[in-house]
Formats: sequence, structure tokens, C-alpha cells
Amino acid sequence: MLLKNSDKIAEISYLIPPCLNMFGVSDDQNELVLRKIYGLQLKKMRLMRGYTQTKVAKAVNCTFQQIQKYEKGANAVPKVKELKLAEFLDCDVQYFIQPLTENNLKFITKRGNGHDNKE
Repeated sequence: MLLKNSDKIAEISYLIPPCLNMFGVSDDQNELVLRKIYGLQLKKMRLMRGYTQTKVAKAVNCTFQQIQKYEKGANAVPKVKELKLAEFLDCDVQYFIQPLTENNLKFITKRGNGHDNKE
């Protein structure tokens, strides 16, 4: 089944860099990018394992429609589902956000503390 999915997996890998380029515009945009990257990584891992959305959904106790929404980035994945997905897919939870961490993208920007450091 992996051979059947290899084109889809390659296509998903191709979609990640343009999403990363949208990061940093605004906090809202960053959240959209996070959900999209997370979803692409989830779909890629699911396909690499050869699972259907239905099989993954049953394993983590939700509907296949919810898995579709996670994969499309329409819905954020709750932490408990994230842990179940990582366990079922036999991957580290960090895998889902790996493109963000590899590119050192941060959600909180450092700002001055508002105090002058005059001595």
C-alpha cells in the first residue's frame, strides 16, 4: 500500500514549504499555518502507515470526518487526540509540528519589558 501512496506523500511534502512561508504575518495566520502543517503531517504519517481515515478515526475514538478536518487544517487537534494519534501512528507528538520547529518558527516574539536599562 505504501507504493500506492508514495505520490500522495511526495505531494504533501511539496505543500509544506509554501505553508511555512505564510508564517509570521499575524497571530491568527500563525494559528492557521500551525493547523495546516499539523494536518499535512498527520495525513503524511497516516498514508505512510497505510491507514484509512476510518481506521485512524476508530483507533482514536472520533469520526472519519473529524480526521478529514484535522488533515485539512479546518479544526485544531485537542491534546488528548494528539497523544492518541501519535500512539496509534507510532510516532512522536513532535512529528506533527516538525516543519515548524526545524525552521525555528516561534509563536511568541520577544518584546522589550518596557523598562529602560539606564544605570
